Amino acid sequence: MAKNEREVAHQTQEKFEFYLLGLVFTLLGLSIQTANFGQSTVADFCELIGWLSLFTSGLVGLWRTEYVPVWRTKLAYKDEFERKIDELRELKHTKGVKEAFVLETQTNQPIDERIRHYQNNISVLDPLIKKLERQNHWKYQTHRYCFVLGFSMLLVSRSYHHVMTLISNVW
Repeated sequence: MAKNEREVAHQTQEKFEFYLLGLVFTLLGLSIQTANFGQSTVADFCELIGWLSLFTSGLVGLWRTEYVPVWRTKLAYKDEFERKIDELRELKHTKGVKEAFVLETQTNQPIDERIRHYQNNISVLDPLIKKLERQNHWKYQTHRYCFVLGFSMLLVSRSYHHVMTLISNVW
């Protein structure tokens, strides 16, 4: 069964996010286990900044992962309400239906009133969705940049002594 490109893109993005999250904690664990302090203050400082950055990246990444389903659920509700509005408008305009049966109340309700009800639900969800999008974007950026900073600091820390030795041998 062929998947559409949107599904493939979504699955690829999810895999990448979980891979990155796993990579952050793996690098943090390995760097802590293989740390060698005392050769240089600069290298020690960079090592600690690397650990702190990777730790921050991992925690923020987990925090973001926790809230992605909340955001997606709100998006699904909004899509459902928009679809129901479209269906009701089609019933009203193409078939001349004036009322719809509402299961929750077991009563008939005018279609225009039902459309307003769904539009109200959407207007309540929109600010929540926007807030979650902003928060998730901030969390992703923090996760990403702390990972890059942490990895870079570990590279500097682990190579500092060797680079300084090379420089002193050349000059």
